[in-house]
Amino acid sequence: MICREPPTVCCMHYDLIVIGGGAAGVFAAITCAERSTKSVLVLERTVQLLQKVKISGGGRCNVTHDCMDPRELSAHYPRGEKALIGPFNRFSAADTIDWFTGREWS
Repeated sequence: MICREPPTVCCMHYDLIVIGGGAAGVFAAITCAERSTKSVLVLERTVQLLQKVKISGGGRCNVTHDCMDPRELSAHYPRGEKALIGPFNRFSAADTIDWFTGREWS
């Protein structure tokens, strides 16, 4: 549910409130809603969710790449190379592609 009214008008109980309608916030909200019966509310300061994602990549909305090897991918992040190997193994570029496949996005 997207509520554009002041908070006093939208007084409902939510199990999870995500602050920020960017890529991570929307991803977290969708994943929580799909994996549980919890009610989720996303709060975004701007008028539209995912604004920055839509303009990334020159308007092509780049969300992933074709580098499927976690070690090779982490090498592109010099300040966090070793720390990112674990997370990239747990949720890879292929997992990102699978997550978006089958969903309708405008």
